[in-house]
Amino acid sequence: MSHRSVLIRALAGVFVVASATAQAAGTVVFHDDFNGTAIDAGAWGVGTWKLGRTQLGNAPVVSGGIARLRFDTWGFAGTEIYTKANYGLQNGVEFEARVRSNQLPPGLVTSLFTYNTANSKSDELDIEMLSKQVDQASGGAPLLLTTWNDWDETHPSYNDGVHHSSQSAFVAGLDVNAFHTYTIRWLPGRTEWLVDGALVASSTMAQPDLAAPIRLNFWAPASSWTEAYDAQLKPVANKRQNRSYYYDIDWVEVRRL
Repeated sequence: MSHRSVLIRALAGVFVVASATAQAAGTVVFHDDFNGTAIDAGAWGVGTWKLGRTQLGNAPVVSGGIARLRFDTWGFAGTEIYTKANYGLQNGVEFEARVRSNQLPPGLVTSLFTYNTANSKSDELDIEMLSKQVDQASGGAPLLLTTWNDWDETHPSYNDGVHHSSQSAFVAGLDVNAFHTYTIRWLPGRTEWLVDGALVASSTMAQPDLAAPIRLNFWAPASSWTEAYDAQLKPVANKRQNRSYYYDIDWVEVRRL
């Protein structure tokens, strides 16, 4: 594993350096390396709702130890998978996946995240890769890292530090089109994000408390998310014009700390 420090850029424009930490030891409570011929329907669900300007519902194709999530320009159809089991904080938990993009055009989002709701309020932890930002970067890649706690429509203020907190981390040398391991380390009162075992950011703000599944998705956001939206990515008029893009998952693991 790589052990290094990387430059972190907060959305407010403040630069800090995060110290690297070794991967925490833990007990594996979920692992899927996708060695079958289809996704395990007992372990995973497939999202079928509308997200941004994307209609989710594409089923992953599992082959050669890879689960491939697809986005189609015909119908703007994307993919989300989520574990049917929820994982609570307790003493800490790590959500981890080894993934890669495949030369995506601007306007798409790939992610590793947790999400759950209770009493119309939502909790979430995110690692998101915005292809628009990746396309504009050189020498590495930016990651969007977000925490949410008890979010609902009565809390519309983003980055208030109570219900939402977000930062962008530029990871030098990161090629999102090659396989890398991304980790969300959820600790009591703190969340850490790692790439290939190296700490890239941490936060104590807007910390969730709901048990949640681990999720991965691939989609095109609406124009209201200006940092991710790209007007050049458009739905095609008929199926013959469809262009498919892919987000590959090598394995997914959850560890109890």
